[in-house]
Formats: sequence, C-alpha cells, structure tokens
Amino acid sequence: MGTIIKSVAFENFYNYYGSYEANEYQFKAGINIVNADNNMGKSKFYNGFMWMLRDQVYDSDIKAFVDANESLVKMASGKAKAEDLFFKVGFRVIFTNADVEYTVEKYSNFSTSDGELLHTPSMMSVLKKENNADTPVLDKDEQMDIINKVFIPLSIRNYALLQGESMDRLVDLSSKKALSDTIDTLAGISILKGICDTSRKMAKMADSLYQTKDSENSKNDTAKQREKVKRTTFVQNIEKLKEEIEAAKDELNAAKRKKEELDAYISNSNKRVGIRSKLEANTIAIKDTKKNIDDIEMSITKSLFNEENPWLLMGMQDELETFDAKREKHIGEVARMNDNGALVIMLPEGSPDTSSLERMLKTEVCEVCGQRAHKGSDAWNHIKMILDRPKKISTTRNDFKDFYGMLQKSASSYLMSIPRLGSKIEDVKVRLDKMKDNLDELEEKKNDIFTELNNAGGNADNSEYNDRNIVADYRRVNSVITEKENEINGKNKMVAKMEDALAAINQKLSSYKKAADVEKYEEFAQVLAKINTVIEETKDDIFGRTIEALAQNANEKYKALTSGNQSSGGILDFQRDHDIVNVTIRDVNNGEITGLGTGFQRMKQLAIVMAVISSKIGDEKMFDYPFISDAPFSEFGENFINNFFAVAPEVFSQSIIMIKELYDPNADDLLTPFGRRILDKMNKGQIRGTFYVNVIEEKADTTGLVTTHKCYKY
Repeated sequence: MGTIIKSVAFENFYNYYGSYEANEYQFKAGINIVNADNNMGKSKFYNGFMWMLRDQVYDSDIKAFVDANESLVKMASGKAKAEDLFFKVGFRVIFTNADVEYTVEKYSNFSTSDGELLHTPSMMSVLKKENNADTPVLDKDEQMDIINKVFIPLSIRNYALLQGESMDRLVDLSSKKALSDTIDTLAGISILKGICDTSRKMAKMADSLYQTKDSENSKNDTAKQREKVKRTTFVQNIEKLKEEIEAAKDELNAAKRKKEELDAYISNSNKRVGIRSKLEANTIAIKDTKKNIDDIEMSITKSLFNEENPWLLMGMQDELETFDAKREKHIGEVARMNDNGALVIMLPEGSPDTSSLERMLKTEVCEVCGQRAHKGSDAWNHIKMILDRPKKISTTRNDFKDFYGMLQKSASSYLMSIPRLGSKIEDVKVRLDKMKDNLDELEEKKNDIFTELNNAGGNADNSEYNDRNIVADYRRVNSVITEKENEINGKNKMVAKMEDALAAINQKLSSYKKAADVEKYEEFAQVLAKINTVIEETKDDIFGRTIEALAQNANEKYKALTSGNQSSGGILDFQRDHDIVNVTIRDVNNGEITGLGTGFQRMKQLAIVMAVISSKIGDEKMFDYPFISDAPFSEFGENFINNFFAVAPEVFSQSIIMIKELYDPNADDLLTPFGRRILDKMNKGQIRGTFYVNVIEEKADTTGLVTTHKCYKY
C-alpha cells in the first residue's frame, strides 16, 4: 500500500494568509486539480512540498531554487507581516501509508520586536496515528525516515515531483545510459546489474591472477613472454578503443537528441515568421495606442483652460441665462432713457468690426443673421448705418458701457459652447475608455502570441538571432552525427581485427605447456568467465524482455495520450545497444518522424515513464505515491490534457495537478468551457478526484494579497 495525501494546508505561507483551517485542500485518490491563473498561488503551492522535502523553495525573482531558511521572510505572508505581531508560517500535509496516518508540518514562528521582524529557523513536527491514537515522533532521524522512506521515497522523488519545463528532464535521452537509469529506478533491474558488475570484476581478477602466475612460471621462456606481451598490448588497446567508442556513443546520442530538438524548431520556422509578424504588428499597435492615450490625457489638461471652450465652465448654463436676462433689462432701460429718437445700438463698441461690415455690404449678406441684404434694401442700409456710426473715445476709466461691452464680447463666445461641454467631455471619456480597453485586449493578445511563438519553438527575445543560431546548430549537429557514426564504425572494425589477432595469440599461448598449479588458475579463470557470460546473458535476456514489454506499454500509453490529434504521433521505436536504449518516433513505413511539436515530445517522455512504472514485474503496476506537478500542461492543448486525465489514473494512484489552462478570470465560475467539461466529468464519476479553484478576492499589492479557494468537487 502506497502513500495517499488526504489534505494539504498553508498558514501565512506567501499569499495564503490565515490559519491552516482557512487554507486547507482535501484530496483523494485519482486526479486532484488546483485551477488558478498566474500569480494566484500555483507555484507557491508546489513550494510547500519543496520546503518539506528538500528544504528549498523556488525564488521567482532569480528563477532558481534557494535554501528555504534564507528565504523565510519572502515566504511569509505580506498581510501577516503588515498586520500581525506574532504569527506562524507553515505547510502541513496529512497522508496515509499502510493504514497509518501521518501529520507532517514544516513551520517557522515570526514575531515583531521594536519594528524588527524576527523568526525561528525551519522546524518540523510529525504526528503518527495508529488505532485512533496520536503519537508524536520526536526523534529527528525517525522524522526524516518518514519523509524520505514513507511519504515519497528519495529513489522515486524525481518522478513524483515535476514543475513546469522539468518534464523535459523526465527522461534524459542524451545521457550514456539513456533510459537505463529510469528503468533501473522504477522497474527494479539495478540489483541484477549490480550482480553483473560484481561477476565481471571477479572474472577479470581471476584472469589477471592466472596471467600473473603463468608469467611467473614461464619467465625463462622468451618466445612465450613475447606472445604474452603482445597479448597484454592487444587487451589494453582493445579496452582503450572500447572506452573511446563509448565516449563517441555518448556524443552521438547527445547530438541525436539535439537534432531531435532542433527538428521541431526547423520545421516550424515558417510558422514562427508569421507569428513574429503578428507580434511586431501587435507591438506597434500597443505603442500607438499608448501614445494616443497619453495624447488624450494631455489634452484634458489643456481643455480645462482652453481660451475658447474651457472645461472649467462646465455647469455655468444657469449663469448664461442670468446674463441674458440682465442684458435684456439693460437694453430696455437704455431705450427709455433715449428721448431724442436716436438709434439704440447695443452691440459693443467696435463689434462687428469695420472690415466685417464692409465685407457684408460688398457681398450683400448679413453675417450676423445669415440673411440676404440687397444693396439699397432696409437691411443693407442698416448695416451701412452701423458702419458709419460715430466712434467715441472714452476717457472715463470706469465707463459702465465700455465695461459692459467688453463683458458682452467676451461672454458671447461661450453662449453656444458651454451647453455642449458635457457632451464633449463625455466623448473624450468614451474615447479614452475605448482606447484603454483596446490596450488591454492588445496586451492579452500579446501574451497569446508569445505562447503561440513558444509552442512553435520560438523565443520572444533575440528571435532572429536565435533562428540563425538554430540553423548553424542544425548543420553542426548533423556534421557531428556523421563524424561520430564514422568514428564508431571505424573503431569497431579495429576492435574486430584486434580481437581476431588476440584470439590467435591466445590459441598460440594455449599450446605452451603449463605447470599443474598454473592450470588450476586457468581453469578457475575460465569457470568465472563462463559464469560471468551466463549472468550477462541472463541480464541481457531480462533487460531485452523488459524493453519489449516497455515498448509495447509505452506505445499504448503514447497512443492514448496523443489520440484525437489531427496529425499522427507515429510509433515509439526502442533501439537497444547493450545497456543503452534510444527512442525515436517512426511512421508506418519505419521512417523516422522529426519535427513534431513540443506537446508530442513531452507526451513521448511522459508515456515512457508511465510505461516503465506500469511495466514493473510482480507489482500492482501503479505508481503508489503522489504525482505532484505544477503547470505541466503549458504547451499541451485541450486534447493532450483531456487524454492525460483519462490515462493518468491507470498509472498514478493519486495526481495533484496545479494548472491554469482551465481558468477564465472573466467567467462567473472562473472556468473555461473546457474546465466546465472536466468538472462535469468529475461530477458524473467519469474522472475520479477533486476540483479546486484559487481566488483572489480583491486586487492588492503583496502586503494585502490574499489567495483563497473554492471547492467545486470533492
């Protein structure tokens, strides 16, 4: 019986503010989903396990793992640091193994004294529950045994904990042993290989002892000694050549692995060009939109104090009406005061101006009312009378009429503009809001284009430079492959010739007479050599059958994981060279498929590990420990994710997946349509597990940021 995590809880851990009870996630066997957008606690969730298991956390500022004790202040909730004098930063896991329940807590106590934040080093407490009785585990060694042997054993931890792009390192196909280390760890062949190593060393030691005794016995036989020197030289040269061949194979495997990576980049080059064009257009649009927003915001300040239409006069409509009323009253009073029949002209002195009046007479159009004023008509004569009116020069500084005229001239320009100020301001606001919404859309589109570029094997930074490097690397790596293949073939031929010569020397040496005691050493060496051969053949047979089963199982998993895609993922072909296993993807005609996207490549690696786990002989063919992963699906797409949720429960007894691809911040339930379909399958029992969504109640900086969660399915 393996480990099943029952619950995970946080206390004032990063943005998980508050007690364990407020930040507890209850899990069960099957698929357990923690759905959250960026900066909403996925990586912090994963950091809890890193703190407990490795005393490390991932520091996003420097993009590297750091010692947890050196990062405790960063790990503490900003809200707790700002508001609480005493608090605890903690991570707690409750799990079961072999019907025993364990509660493991990693924590540090914080306090504030004289404005200084103090804290203890990381501490651990372990509680063991058997037969409903809780027993504290106080011994430090026993605590570490529970962590490293019971919870998630060290030997399989690299396969149980995955974060982001670390899936690329899940199976290192470029290493000397390639899949051997993975197979050894998860399928249990390492013991047999250890026996082989011991047998090989014993056979070599027995042969060395025999050669030493034979040399001592025949030291006076010059001809035999010459043959023995030849034999030693051939043996040493053969061993050296084999070491060089192994080194060349390492370089060849690394080059092939690099070529496989570059194939995806090369095949997507045209796609990347189009994506980069979209990115460039998007960048220009963002720049232009930001400039337009800046221009509008700058114009607001100018509009407030505009000489013709100052926005500061907004709401002055009533004052205009008051001014008109007083003006009409003044005209009446002036008219009553004039008893000599003289013309009462209320236009301010100099208004309209002389040039305007002359133009009106010439064009026979009144520019005040817009009516025709034919020469000689009453209207035309009226305009001429205004033009010919006497010009008075006021010598009185406080002349009311002059003051009133100036006031009338300055106020008249606002009579039509003030009523329209509200609509003008509203138009500017609408334009500004529309620009800002457009900028948000462009920024979101930019992120989508970056993701698309990344999926196509591109890089947003120095992309053109990277593409040139890719082409150069591709040529170089193909040259290395050809060079190393030729080197290996040439040295294999040399080894074959040397082994033929060595066999002839051994045949000649066997014809020399040996002493009885030397023959016993020879017989012993021959027996151990035969035993070693049998053990090696047994190991090769078991290893071969394991690889065959692995290939079959891996292809079943790979087919299930990649089903439903428009392009075929091909067939995984396992090529074995002694203890080295390389995997390529082949088409129906056994031709190698290159250039598959990152999703296919990662599904290939995941399928291999799933196959290794489920190919274990004499076991339940399940990974009996939690599979914990932070955002492993960033480049998979809906179909791959859906397939993973279908296949994973057959291999992993429990999966805890932190994912953002099901999150939609604009939806009421914060789920994408795909997320709702996954939840619906859970509710119908088609997927066993739990479903949580992380929530930030209100936007805030780090001192007020609080992540909570909603449980949609348990």
